[in-house]
Amino acid sequence: MEVEAATRRFHLWLRALRGLRRERRAARWADDPALLGALVGRFVAHVECYTAARAEMDPVWTLSAPWASPVERGAAYWLAGWRPTTLVHLLYTESGRRFEAQLPDLLLGVSSGNLGDLSPSQLAQIDDLQRRTVAEEDGLSREMALVQEGHGAVAAGGEVDVDGIVGRVRGVLGRADALRLRTVKRAVEILEPAQAAELLVAAADMEIGFREFGLKYSSARSD
Repeated sequence: MEVEAATRRFHLWLRALRGLRRERRAARWADDPALLGALVGRFVAHVECYTAARAEMDPVWTLSAPWASPVERGAAYWLAGWRPTTLVHLLYTESGRRFEAQLPDLLLGVSSGNLGDLSPSQLAQIDDLQRRTVAEEDGLSREMALVQEGHGAVAAGGEVDVDGIVGRVRGVLGRADALRLRTVKRAVEILEPAQAAELLVAAADMEIGFREFGLKYSSARSD
């Protein structure tokens, strides 16, 4: 029942993500900061809600991610989800792509207001976000490695401390989810509403794209 409930929760989250992506795609070029800000806020709230729901799940099921395809677990997952630095890499990629396409206009002093038009201050803040996030990711990876190697697994009586291990796994996964959420929030703070909406569309495309590719690949392998 736990697996079924977790899988159903993931599918509901993904369905809502598809809806949010459609809304942001339709409005991301709108000259309406209030509308874009509201859409960005809904996306962040969606991630926050899912993070809170995951905190209530059995950490063993969260880590094994039974709802994910083998491709997703093998290629895209870090501590039961995407790496927080993936969002920063995506931001740099989208910014570079936009900048190259708009270079002639930018040289003429025409501002686009999208990810291709990041200010020096924004770039400095994004660089700081990346460095801090990498450091936190490394710390969590080391901590999970210690758990998997069995450090602290034996209780005082010589028996395996299963509850203690599960508690440590829960703690690491909780901090990983918190880092993912914190990275999203900080990126949104750095960006203007139109830029944030553009980034979150790309993030949703990536999440949904991995899901669709993983399912298609698994289906092809089973035929």
